[in-house]
Amino acid sequence: MRSAKGIAVLMVGAVLWVGCGGDGEEEPADSQPAAAESQPAATETPATSGGPVDAAMAATGEGLFTSKGCTACHTIGSGRLVGPDLAGVTQRRTDAFIMGIIMNPDSMLANDADAKQLLAEYYTPMTNQGISAEDSEALLAFLKGKDAE
Repeated sequence: MRSAKGIAVLMVGAVLWVGCGGDGEEEPADSQPAAAESQPAATETPATSGGPVDAAMAATGEGLFTSKGCTACHTIGSGRLVGPDLAGVTQRRTDAFIMGIIMNPDSMLANDADAKQLLAEYYTPMTNQGISAEDSEALLAFLKGKDAE
């Protein structure tokens, strides 16, 4: 019985790992933003402090949220999953933090105290999917739109 539980845990982990992998294509390492670019400034305000959300960009972000497999680890308003529930994330985090963790999670987990705290709480590092700055802006617009609802 004990080995069956172990196999089940490994299978769930494998499904989640694959589910977070996006389309399987990796971008070259040099296309990733520098670590310093993804670090939020201490004086920044939460992401919702900006103007109105661009509906077209938010729609693109919603498509990316689904196609990149974000739903394997995150919900928006349905509670904790593998990763944190993202409802209200733009009220808790800065644009720089959100975009940094989306584009360069490895650097954020190594250098950012808040990212380290999230890893300690959820035990699963965010998968680096090589998200471009443009796509991270669309994902941010989607999250802002959800928080504005």
